[in-house]
Amino acid sequence: MIMMRDDFENPFGIKTPKGELRMMSALLDSGVFPGTQGGPLEHVIASKAVAFHEALSDDFKTYTQKVKDNAKAMAQAFVEKGYKIISDGTDNHLMLIDLRSKGLSGKVAEETLIKADITINKNMVPFDDKSPFVTSGMRVGTAAMTSRGMGEREMEQIVDYIDTVLTNTANSSMISSVKEEIRTWMENFPLYKDKF
Repeated sequence: MIMMRDDFENPFGIKTPKGELRMMSALLDSGVFPGTQGGPLEHVIASKAVAFHEALSDDFKTYTQKVKDNAKAMAQAFVEKGYKIISDGTDNHLMLIDLRSKGLSGKVAEETLIKADITINKNMVPFDDKSPFVTSGMRVGTAAMTSRGMGEREMEQIVDYIDTVLTNTANSSMISSVKEEIRTWMENFPLYKDKF
């Protein structure tokens, strides 16, 4: 390990399978390769270069601010409908919602919303009393919706759709109706825009 000057036994007590203390250089190496660094694959190197170039642009800064603004608007809309946001709002692109006050599990929420073409992730919440396979919460993010050109007003509409489905989990005709409404609405926000 060139950056360390001298190698030494790690102070954390991490041992090899033979019971010997691992050297600090070995711990640092295992933290980088293969996890973070990976192999020297050209397509991975190129994708990182493109991502870094994009992240340096003014457009990306504008986009990330829109993502955060949309998340804040969505979190507020959930709160107004009686949902518990774990952090009482959000400062980034995500929010974790505790569904116990609504009498729902994360698994039921995820499976029911999928029927309406709405994608969320079930997620554990602090002091969760359900297993990781069921959970008491759901996680929602705004990056994909922002990439499709949606703004704060659309976030409120999405929360309305989610709330409608989650308050009607046993009503398959209501869920189908929401699904059709969403499909029609999404025609205004295509996944890909023709740039030519």
